[in-house]
Amino acid sequence: MKKIILILLGIGLLTSCQQKGAKTAFVKTETIFKEYKGIKAQEAIFKKKQEAFAKKYDSIVNDWRKEVMQFQQNAKKMAPKQAQKKDQELYQKQQMIQQMQQQESAQLTAEIQKQTDSIVKIVYDFFDTYGKQNGYKYIYGKNNTGALMYGDAKLDITDDVLKALDSAYQAEQKK
Repeated sequence: MKKIILILLGIGLLTSCQQKGAKTAFVKTETIFKEYKGIKAQEAIFKKKQEAFAKKYDSIVNDWRKEVMQFQQNAKKMAPKQAQKKDQELYQKQQMIQQMQQQESAQLTAEIQKQTDSIVKIVYDFFDTYGKQNGYKYIYGKNNTGALMYGDAKLDITDDVLKALDSAYQAEQKK
């Protein structure tokens, strides 16, 4: 009896929440986050930063390796204490390089995450505005996690939203 009441209550809630003629649509979120010009621009910036980071540390590590090779060639000619001291210096330098690399990598990762969060917020705020301006009651996100299992292709507004989002991005860049 309780199950029947709960089922009827659930059906009642669902039907009362549905509005006749409510304008709904869906957006392929993967397409939005893959094709949006704002994201592509940020990806290009971070790619350059990552390349500069890699180039910087490749150079530092190569210099350190040359120093190690030079030490290995000259170690036989050095006094044992002097060789031990130089070996210790090289080890400490290696540790310092690794620590600097980890810190800068963490900073770059944090910067990328902060910017990604900012872009996600821009996109979701845009959906609020777009939905209101175009009279939608609901805009669903379709993705590979199964949040929307099916959507009639006539309700797919991905291309329209992407064009409007890119247009808003370009207008912001002109400012």
